[in-house]
Order: sequence, then C-alpha cells, then structure tokens
Amino acid sequence: MKINKKIGILMILLGVLVLFYKRAGFYGFGGYVDKSWENIIISLILIIIGIILFKRKIKKGL
Repeated sequence: MKINKKIGILMILLGVLVLFYKRAGFYGFGGYVDKSWENIIISLILIIIGIILFKRKIKKGL
C-alpha cells in the first residue's frame, strides 16, 4: 500500500475518532457553549482530507 493511502486511512480514522470525542462545553457570557459543532467541523475536514489523499494518484515523471 502506498504512503498516501496509509496517511489517508489514518486521517479518516482520526476524523471518526474526533467525531466520537465527547468533551463538555463551558459557560460563557451568553450561557452554555457546546463544542459539538467544532468537533463535527474538525472531523469533516479530516475525513475529506483523508479521502482526497486516499483517492489521489501519484504521477511518475514530470
């Protein structure tokens, strides 16, 4: 397996791990602030980058 595929799979797994990561929010000036949207956005970014790396082909010789 090529290195891009390995890194892609690791990024996808890291994105899934971040998605299931449960961390309590905090109380700010406007009330309780939940961190679920941050976790969803971060996990989607990691999964998309992982898919791009997994699908990308290395071209030899330019």
